[in-house]
Amino acid sequence: MIFGKNRNYILLSATLFFFFVTWSFWFSLFPIWLSQHLGLDGANTGIIYSLNAIGALCLQPLYGYLQDRLGLKKHLMWFIASLLVFVGPFIIFVYGPLLQTSIVLGAAVGAVYLGAAFFAGVGAIETYVERVGRVSSFEFGRARMWGSLGWAFATFFAGTFININPNINFWLASLSAIVAAS
Repeated sequence: MIFGKNRNYILLSATLFFFFVTWSFWFSLFPIWLSQHLGLDGANTGIIYSLNAIGALCLQPLYGYLQDRLGLKKHLMWFIASLLVFVGPFIIFVYGPLLQTSIVLGAAVGAVYLGAAFFAGVGAIETYVERVGRVSSFEFGRARMWGSLGWAFATFFAGTFININPNINFWLASLSAIVAAS
């Protein structure tokens, strides 16, 4: 397959690249942000991770049902994209302050938002790409590779930015989500 011949492959590979750039900018150094910048201990970090997992487990069947009903329609993709665009402001202005005020409330709110955007969202996005790949005759693995490269790309820079100001990573996550959505 020649790279320039399949428009869907190019667009969906770019979408996966920027989705994982978005995710990596805020999540690759998440435990460091929780401990060094919010001052949370290991027990509180465990609560946050546990609620994130529960949130994703609850949302995945809903996303699966919706994706099956929608087929190749992009409604669910646009919903997830809208959540991704606002991840930076959510973490800076809502999630971080809530975690410092009430760990359980903050973790619960974060589990819903971050679960819908990322932890369950990744399955919906990858399923959509796989379905389009079957129709457009490209392999999912080739498109998914760009997601892995996106994660590595963002993590390379995130380590430097978290030492300058962790909010840079959150704003870059929103910026890359805007690119992914366009």
